[in-house]
Amino acid sequence: MPLVDPAIARPLWWTSFLVGAAVVGSILIFGSRFLIPLAVAFMLWLLINAIARFYARLSIGGYALPRTLCRLLAMLTMAGLFWLIFDISMRNIAQVRLAAPEYQRNLIILIEQVIRIFNVDQTTTVDEVISRIDFAGMLFSLTAGLGGLIGNIGLIALYVAFMMLEQRNFDQKIDRLFADKHSSENLRQSLEEIEHRIERYLWIKTLVSLGTAFLCWVVLAYAEVNYASLWALLIFLFNFVPNIGSLFAVTLPALLTLLQFNDWGIFFSVTLALTAIQAVIGNYVEPRLMGTTLNLSPFVIILSLTFWGGIWGVAGMFLSVPITVIIAIVFSKFEPTRPVAVLLSSNGRLSG
Repeated sequence: MPLVDPAIARPLWWTSFLVGAAVVGSILIFGSRFLIPLAVAFMLWLLINAIARFYARLSIGGYALPRTLCRLLAMLTMAGLFWLIFDISMRNIAQVRLAAPEYQRNLIILIEQVIRIFNVDQTTTVDEVISRIDFAGMLFSLTAGLGGLIGNIGLIALYVAFMMLEQRNFDQKIDRLFADKHSSENLRQSLEEIEHRIERYLWIKTLVSLGTAFLCWVVLAYAEVNYASLWALLIFLFNFVPNIGSLFAVTLPALLTLLQFNDWGIFFSVTLALTAIQAVIGNYVEPRLMGTTLNLSPFVIILSLTFWGGIWGVAGMFLSVPITVIIAIVFSKFEPTRPVAVLLSSNGRLSG
């Protein structure tokens, strides 16, 4: 005979779940300064493991590289990528801030030209809109956000280093955490699934974003757009933001091209080229490489982007997809939350 009436047990479980969700939500909001670098470090740790596995598949003279060497090479690869980001940012951010007032003036001139072309009466309302445009402030905020991310690299690197050290003893901790071997195996399988799907997502997304950024850099450099390497870096980062990231990756450099040259022909040419690159890679190349790795509904991806962006800002937008994948996998492992996992999935099928 059950200790608790089933009619009471389910509402009680859901009440506990909602209370727990409220507590977790409060921790996510008020602990964001601690949790964001930790979440970024966790994703980088997974990416380093993915790169290390790639090196492990290579062989020199028929001999595979030792595991320790593969991890070292993976960390050096990641360090080289961060050095490149740091170098490009430091060389360009100060110059962009100095050039921002000129972009501001050119933007106001373009708006006035459009008003004259369409014979719009320059009412007080239009004057107020023009006077409130603070393009220089927008550029400053964007570059400040990038600088803030760079400022956290030291803390993130420290977290990653300790995760790499803890990785060696993780299996032993799982075995000793549960007396029941079946429970430890279930936990290990869940963690392996999370690791596999997030690693594959990060690996593919990084390669696709690098390819997109390089092609866009070729377009911008050919058009002689100022700070092409910085815009390519931002395009690389924006491509990690689902759906709306590619829109910003096209709009920002295209708008700055117009403000630099004040030439609609160059503007439309650059915009079409950048749009074509994003469309081909985003709609054909990336889906073929990604396959069913995410298994998330497109609507859920938009909701997660809104939610995580709302509580964690720009960092939350970058982390929204991996975090939602982890939540979906965890929910699929428990009977009461399996329906939620089904709703989060793209096709209703659960791998776990």
